[in-house]
Amino acid sequence: MAIKDTSLNKENFWDRVVRFLKEVKIEAKKITWAPKKQVLMSTLMVVVFSLFIGAYLGILDIIYNFVISILVR
Repeated sequence: MAIKDTSLNKENFWDRVVRFLKEVKIEAKKITWAPKKQVLMSTLMVVVFSLFIGAYLGILDIIYNFVISILVR
């Protein structure tokens, strides 16, 4: 079994990082980005919905704790 000399083909860590970031930049230019207004509205909808669900679950938790505390007595 022959041993390959990898020192010739081995790139420096930072060279690989720089190459990766350049490729990311090239690929990012190919992306079709959504309009800013659409992104803001979608984000707002997610935040409002999350707050609503959180409040709903919080209220259910308070009710269930109250009912269980009455049943345990």
